[in-house]
Amino acid sequence: MKQLFAAQVQHKFDPEKVLYLTGEVNYSTVYLLTGQAVLTSRTLKWYSDRWPQFMRVHKGSLVNPEYIHSCIVISSEVAHLIMRNGARLLIGRRRIKAVAYQLGLNLPEKRLASTHLIKPEWDCFVPAHAKFA
Repeated sequence: MKQLFAAQVQHKFDPEKVLYLTGEVNYSTVYLLTGQAVLTSRTLKWYSDRWPQFMRVHKGSLVNPEYIHSCIVISSEVAHLIMRNGARLLIGRRRIKAVAYQLGLNLPEKRLASTHLIKPEWDCFVPAHAKFA
């Protein structure tokens, strides 16, 4: 039997230059500050174990809290994070309270929609073609 050897590419990312990661099964896509998206063969769990400063906001998302622009809470079951590059990431239903606590937000008792600016100095960060992950 003939064996094919593929070149193994090892990506080494500086966590300070990573906006967020999305995962699907055994692969992760790493979104960098430069706007580049890199597909890796590592799981989100692998990254979360090595980068404890990142927050797991959904089963398929791991974010760098340094680059969160705002948090939009629609109800006790629906909330989103807006990242510095304009990407909108869904927060898992059961993780909303934990994420709000980690960000230092006070959620309203009533089920009213609210927007919390985390980094208000990033006023005009959103490009014309905002990405929705």
